Amino acid sequence: MAPRMTDDDSRALRRAWFDYLDAVEDVRAPLHAYGLRLTGNVWDAEDLVQETLLRGFGMIGRGDLHGAGSPVADARAYLFRTATHLFLDAQRRRARERAVLAEPQVAASAVDADAVREAGERLFAAASPQARAAVLLKDVFSFSLEEVADHLRTSVGAVKAALHRGREGLRDAVPDPRAGPPRALIDAFVDAYNAHDLARLLGVVTETVAIEVLGVGGGRGLNPDNGWAQWVLNEPVRAESHRLDGEDVVAILYRTPEGEQLCEVLRLDGEEGRVGRIVDYGFAADTMAYAAGALGYPAMALGYHQDADTLVGMIATTTRPWASSGIAAPAPPAPVSG
Repeated sequence: MAPRMTDDDSRALRRAWFDYLDAVEDVRAPLHAYGLRLTGNVWDAEDLVQETLLRGFGMIGRGDLHGAGSPVADARAYLFRTATHLFLDAQRRRARERAVLAEPQVAASAVDADAVREAGERLFAAASPQARAAVLLKDVFSFSLEEVADHLRTSVGAVKAALHRGREGLRDAVPDPRAGPPRALIDAFVDAYNAHDLARLLGVVTETVAIEVLGVGGGRGLNPDNGWAQWVLNEPVRAESHRLDGEDVVAILYRTPEGEQLCEVLRLDGEEGRVGRIVDYGFAADTMAYAAGALGYPAMALGYHQDADTLVGMIATTTRPWASSGIAAPAPPAPVSG
């Protein structure tokens, strides 16, 4: 029988993760500033920080803290070194990918070289990053339509449309990979969010929409008991669309006695009229501070993870990213009445 992770294992890992976030908290702001200078935009910077934190956690978990020569004895030095290596490795991978797409090499595999070359041409002809991925997954690696739809967090109909665009050989310029989903989709999401109507919100997202609260939790799908949905339905929040670092995003504002404060920034992925992925930056404190300054709103101080009482519920349940109350964020200031 294959080994199985128990609930106790899951609880221990969750507890260790949040203890680790507390231990490295002082390094987060300078690490984010470093990532921002390396990458040139706040989204890639936060991705780099999150990947660096995960790499550091793994190093500790496999015992690299032991001994006088430990490479992670100095958390600041180790995390900065890790971020640098990750960034350089990513640049090398991108260079290799560009070279492969420009002149595919014959590989000792079942994938035909001509198919790779033709898919590479379609890759750059497709109308969006999702469409380019669909062409490769279906035409080169032979995933079914249903599997491609699951990989891309979208519908089979959207995959068919993406494949049609790729196979037609459109020669439009490749869009900026940070361009985000169509503006009409973001507007539809904002309108549904501001209606505080779950049925309407469900009409804008896919059934298996992925919700990632960066660094601290996540899940798939929306329902009345979902903590993220409860936040939308029951808290004095509203959404606005904004352009930030080359991408259309959704700013979530919380109404307090002192006025509205920026409590979350959402990045959406999707096309063909539905959202398949929501990335919530509420607990990415440095990205939130950057966004607040750029958008002209005060930032709600949520920190790098949920409050202590919420963490107790998250660790105890093992299978749910939220506390049993269903509220995804720390207890906010009292809302303005009326």
